[in-house]
Amino acid sequence: MIEWTINSAREEILKHQARFKVVVAGRRWGKTHLALIWLCSDQIQAAEQRWFIAPTYRQGKMIAFPILRQIFRGRAKINESELKVILPNEAEICIKGADNEDSLRGAGLNRVVLDEYAYFKPHVWEEIVLPMLATSEGNAMFIGTPSGYNVMYDLWLKGQAESGWKSWQFKTVDGGFVSPDEIERLKSNMDGRLYRQEMEASFETTGNRAAYNFDRDIHVKKAEDIASNQWIGMDMNVDYMTAVLACEYTDGTVHYYDEIRQSNSNTDTMAKAMRNKWPEITIIYPDPAGSARSTTSHGSDFSILRDYNYVVRSRKSHPSHIDRLNALNRKLVDANGKISMTVDPKCIYLIKDLEQVQRDRKGGIDKVSDIALTHALDACSYVLEMKWPCTSRKVETKAW
Repeated sequence: MIEWTINSAREEILKHQARFKVVVAGRRWGKTHLALIWLCSDQIQAAEQRWFIAPTYRQGKMIAFPILRQIFRGRAKINESELKVILPNEAEICIKGADNEDSLRGAGLNRVVLDEYAYFKPHVWEEIVLPMLATSEGNAMFIGTPSGYNVMYDLWLKGQAESGWKSWQFKTVDGGFVSPDEIERLKSNMDGRLYRQEMEASFETTGNRAAYNFDRDIHVKKAEDIASNQWIGMDMNVDYMTAVLACEYTDGTVHYYDEIRQSNSNTDTMAKAMRNKWPEITIIYPDPAGSARSTTSHGSDFSILRDYNYVVRSRKSHPSHIDRLNALNRKLVDANGKISMTVDPKCIYLIKDLEQVQRDRKGGIDKVSDIALTHALDACSYVLEMKWPCTSRKVETKAW
């Protein structure tokens, strides 16, 4: 049993008022101890139900229940066979397994922990656990180590931007339970990607990222001020219609600080939404194909945008995917190491695209693997390629 200490980071998590908390941390950081302390904290009312749900019942029995039993030894009735603690006021704290979904249905919950959430099926939270919190308006904590860009990543993004949510991210070494010397030994014996995922809690992918220069730690930040030179980038699809709002500073740095995403939409509906949300913005850089067709079939998309008093700026035809990605990656970090593009944390769809969109075999943007991706990246990169293209000079010859 590791010796537990409450440091400032853990105290912040325990005391934070967010209803839904997401803690992403490396192995042996102390996630389970923290989650159980949170689960058992605050006044527990009579007949409350609080659960700790592990990916499997066996994992909960082997890892979480011994700690829970130690917390309440001599203070409550402990039911070893059902992995539960029964308090004198008939409140119960139980260990459950997500592998037996039927055992999770039906009860009302006041507080719940979902352990190693990266290994849960998404519907366990959305269809089973979340409705159980509805009556009590209860709280949830998601803990775990990343496993690629999956359900854990999606909730971590929520915690960076959405009201009622809060997320944290810690490396193993931050926990204080694994020595720096041991960390170095692990580093020399693990694959780099695996080490970053397991010990540094990094969301990793084995694919070939389109925005290969994007680094969340560098590029995601709040701007101290918003420049007056502002414009919209827009991708036109029925699913998903996407617009991103950016400002440009005098040094050429671009900051994306808001976005709109609509499902089963059209240009007219998106134009109304942009006008309502960003009434002062007049310049827009849309999908070049909008000059020839419309998502509503009533005139071209460009003519619809002009009807809403937008000044449309666009190339006459689509630039290649490679040209757009070159312009995007150079804006992220150029050859001299200059960073000329940042993104506000609330732009969750743009950040998701920058981290997850892959290149296809020809070096372009993979439009097939996940149709929910690429739209914010497209909206972002149309304007970058047009305003800051990476041009290639061709040698011209003359016949004399």
